[in-house]
Amino acid sequence: MITNWIPQFELLEQRYQQKLKDQYQLLDKEEIKKVYVDTYQNPSSVNMDSIREVPYATPGELDETMLHDIAYNAMSKGQVAVLLMAGGQGTRLEHQGPKGTFSFEGRSLFELQASQLRNFEEKVKTPVQWYIMTSDINHEETIAFFESNRYFELDPANIHFFRQEHFPALSKDGELLITAQKDILLTPNGNGGIFSALKQSGMLEDMKVRGIQHVFMNNVDNVVVKVADPLLVGLHIQNDNEVTSKSIAPKPGESVGRLCLVDGRKSVVEYTELPEGEEEAFKNGNIGIHAFSMDYLEKIADIRLPYHLALKKLEHMSSTLQVVREEVLKFEKFYFDAFMHADTHMTLQVDRKGEFSPLKNKMGKDSIETAYKDLVDEGVL
Repeated sequence: MITNWIPQFELLEQRYQQKLKDQYQLLDKEEIKKVYVDTYQNPSSVNMDSIREVPYATPGELDETMLHDIAYNAMSKGQVAVLLMAGGQGTRLEHQGPKGTFSFEGRSLFELQASQLRNFEEKVKTPVQWYIMTSDINHEETIAFFESNRYFELDPANIHFFRQEHFPALSKDGELLITAQKDILLTPNGNGGIFSALKQSGMLEDMKVRGIQHVFMNNVDNVVVKVADPLLVGLHIQNDNEVTSKSIAPKPGESVGRLCLVDGRKSVVEYTELPEGEEEAFKNGNIGIHAFSMDYLEKIADIRLPYHLALKKLEHMSSTLQVVREEVLKFEKFYFDAFMHADTHMTLQVDRKGEFSPLKNKMGKDSIETAYKDLVDEGVL
């Protein structure tokens, strides 16, 4: 019954009850219940004794010229696409709007990446398809920003926007929450939802129709990212990998996830979960830059990745219909949980400089100041 899930349902006016009923009918209650039990009531843990360092290559070991040629050849045939994760807002930067619209000296994060795609297109004389995952909170603003900037001189026919999927937040008693607008409270389901979102949105089929065979993925907030890095793409193609990941050597004490082997399969383990006293033994920090084969993306799109629990203070209506901001259960998927399903997965460790400068905070670590300095150092600004 709906009242078991939404206890304050009968306190609402009829028109709001009907709206909630319609939304409630679309939910998979069994999956919601299972996620609640698995992540909150009976959480499982990784066997830390099974974690091992992952083997990796470095640029100095590779024939960079050959790998660049392989990548450019594939790009010239339209076989390489770029996938951008851009579902976040600039809240922590005190920036109004999608994070990708944050600008340095008038150049937005979106423009910094678009300019790299323009350079590739000029080099290989072939358009690069750009797939951009937004979210409900920034989808329309993102498209409007691209329109107002004339798509940064790229052909809009080659830019494809799709939305991240969502999952209900719950109270600690496992009940659905409602917003001040009397809707069921849904939140983005994490970056791991990108694979199913590609399929459900039709983007995966679009890639197949266009003959795309390799997909380069990155985040919007790495200000110095080498979009469609031909070294990574070439390595990926040369070895016929399902996944190829880029990593950096973490700084001492840096709380970045590590690419590791867990029970012999590639995974990412959070810094805080590593075996006590052995944190610095794992040398491959995950920076969210990966290349995927199309066969792998098709395979993983149909696999249900696990949810992880996050405790967040979110605004919702109390049992007496008062708007409150309290800690609730938010559930997220992580894309790297899909790595265990890859049969061929290589890691390329690169220098941090010119590769990784995340923009996360207004001040301090990974901030506007540090990102600006790195952009200047790289000659971008």
